Amino acid sequence: MKTILVINTGSSSVKYKLFDMPRETVLASGLVESIGAANGSAVCRRRGPDGKPVPEKLSCKDHGDAISYIFRVLSGPVDGATAGPPEIDAVGHRVVHGGERFRTPVRIESGVLEYLEGISPLAPLHLPLNIAGIRACINRMPHISQVACFDTAFFHSMPDATRLYPLPYEWYENYGIRRYGFHGISCEYLVAEAASLMGRPADDLKIIACHLGNGCSITAFDRGAVRDTSMGFTPLEGLMMGTRSGSFDPAIVFHMMARAEMSPDEVMDALNRKSGLAGISGIGNDMREIVAAKKGGSKRAALAFDMYVRILKNYIGAYCFAMNGADAIVFAGGIGENAPEVREAALDGLSFAGIAADPEKNRKTTGGRAGMIQKSDAPVGILVIPANEELMIARSVFAHS
Repeated sequence: MKTILVINTGSSSVKYKLFDMPRETVLASGLVESIGAANGSAVCRRRGPDGKPVPEKLSCKDHGDAISYIFRVLSGPVDGATAGPPEIDAVGHRVVHGGERFRTPVRIESGVLEYLEGISPLAPLHLPLNIAGIRACINRMPHISQVACFDTAFFHSMPDATRLYPLPYEWYENYGIRRYGFHGISCEYLVAEAASLMGRPADDLKIIACHLGNGCSITAFDRGAVRDTSMGFTPLEGLMMGTRSGSFDPAIVFHMMARAEMSPDEVMDALNRKSGLAGISGIGNDMREIVAAKKGGSKRAALAFDMYVRILKNYIGAYCFAMNGADAIVFAGGIGENAPEVREAALDGLSFAGIAADPEKNRKTTGGRAGMIQKSDAPVGILVIPANEELMIARSVFAHS
């Protein structure tokens, strides 16, 4: 047996889980969020020895401070077990981008970090923070194996006709311009869980996996290989997201640079942080607030909801046609798991393709519950599966250690 710590570094948070493998028992878990907040106060949410949530405020100016705090927590009794850095056998890190080089989990050495720093412009919101989390863990535990698991690795089976853009081929050859795909760790977990719930091997299934959170993507998994995915060269492409635009006419970028005299950095900031649900609704990126405002009569909230659903529905339909049907549609992520209104609207009118949700099952399957919500006579399974990237990382680290 091995004790594996999983670190998942986000833009303003660090999630951690400590696993006893291969039993997959969670020994400790928590989330440090609001890192770098203007008031200098972050919050750690973890479970105490009695299993009850323990919120704790702390000073946390950057992700290095968050990692240091996590190791202090793990040095004492947690969830009834005592775990500390000397007892950890390996650390697994979620890394958003592996570029052309990394297609499987890898042990982190100096050359790995140098390569990741070199491709940071491909995922500027996430990759620098992933690297910062890795360096903080290496500094704390220099002799413990550190393993990087890449969100892009799952998509290397995509055919060239999907991976490449209709751009000058030399852009791909010289600059690596192609579709990489993201949320791959989550998709790999969702495919495995869907196969288990349906009692069929994944290589025998056609699955449309919808990872819907602040970042959103949808993937067509066709009997053992990825057929297509919505995110592309960066996590900006594809579905409408919390603050990201998703796909749109690229000529708009140059129009705004000319007419509004915006710099490339200003345009990129607007597309990543001021668009999507937040940009259209005017009230933020939380789907719960948007649904409530929509019910309260807000036209912009209703518009944001309708745009989000329309784009999601278009992708579901396109992937059904691309795979000549689907055996299952999976919803995960904060919105996918907890917004039955989104699932209902996105699947409405698809009964001609064998896709029909049971309204009562759909309504009840929220709050971390997994379940199958299709009507009893519908041939296509509709599954809600809580995302668990940390467990998938722990499995990968265990398999490669």
